[in-house]
Amino acid sequence: MSIAEFVTAAGPDINSDGIVAWGVKNIIPIVLLVIGIAIITGARKGQMSQNALTITNVLLGCVVIAGAGLFFGFADNIANFVFAKS
Repeated sequence: MSIAEFVTAAGPDINSDGIVAWGVKNIIPIVLLVIGIAIITGARKGQMSQNALTITNVLLGCVVIAGAGLFFGFADNIANFVFAKS
């Protein structure tokens, strides 16, 4: 076994799929709960314009995250489409 193979084989194994799944399962519901509570408390104070702005910002953030995920998932296909030879 060469040194390069040994160093590569000895590297840490990080389960990134598990980390993402844990974040989606645990972190995102907590963030949405905090945003929902903030919107409800703002509605009780009569601050509807700030609530509308908050909801708009949350939706725009979700669209940006979904777009980034789309580009990440289909980057190879998009690159082949854009840079295809005639």
